[in-house]
Amino acid sequence: MQIGSNSASLMAVNALNSANAAVLKASERISTGLRVNRASDDPTGLMVANRFKTQITSMSKAIDNLSQGTAVTEMVDSALSQIVELLTEMRVAALSASGTNASSTDRDGYQAAVDAYVDAIDDIVDNVEWNGTQPMTSNSTLAIQASAQKDDAITITFKEVTTATSASGVGLSVSGLDVTTAANATTAIGVIDTAIDAVSAYQSYIGAMSNIMTFQSDALTSFSTSYSTAYGNIMNADMALETANLASAEIQRDASTAMLAQSHQMSREIVDYLLKSVQ
Repeated sequence: MQIGSNSASLMAVNALNSANAAVLKASERISTGLRVNRASDDPTGLMVANRFKTQITSMSKAIDNLSQGTAVTEMVDSALSQIVELLTEMRVAALSASGTNASSTDRDGYQAAVDAYVDAIDDIVDNVEWNGTQPMTSNSTLAIQASAQKDDAITITFKEVTTATSASGVGLSVSGLDVTTAANATTAIGVIDTAIDAVSAYQSYIGAMSNIMTFQSDALTSFSTSYSTAYGNIMNADMALETANLASAEIQRDASTAMLAQSHQMSREIVDYLLKSVQ
């Protein structure tokens, strides 16, 4: 029998400290909603989670980039649709002017309409602006960072759209178009048809690039969701589990406290017995 070292008390203290630590950990996780509140909680898990977080943040920015790129292509697409409508109206005027029953006065009216349509096309081209640039007034390219990878970019080629003739852009060749005679009006119809084909081909390319960016954005959104789920599995606390852990730790703490008190009482009883025996 020893009274200099109270082994029962020491074991109870160790158990109490362990229980208190478990209570604190469970309480912290429930309070913050996080399983990993510091690197010491899960060093390896935190390293992996940080990688996931970087990917999630980067993908979010790439999705925003793609959204901006899609907005530009949609603006150009809308402008091209309006140009096709104007060219169609111009063709109707030229077709009317090519008729044998059209008078010179009629043809002058059709000419005025054609000139107005040409001016309207020029206005549309000049009014398309995005972030200080005019993607329809000159040939240019726009590189869009399309994923979290540094070398993954989508490049959109914008072409100059002009009512004049252009070797490198979309030249409609309708500027100065003459419909004041039947012969000239017939020639104008062919020119307008060629212009409509040129605009339609360019519009098809712009639409395809818009679709590509939409598909890429949808894919990144799916990937980001998967990464977010994986990140949450590492970092987020299981509230049901932590609540159970807290209850268990509190029971253990109460039991350890009771055993510590009991061990002290046992020591006092032993000392009292020994003192009585020597009296």
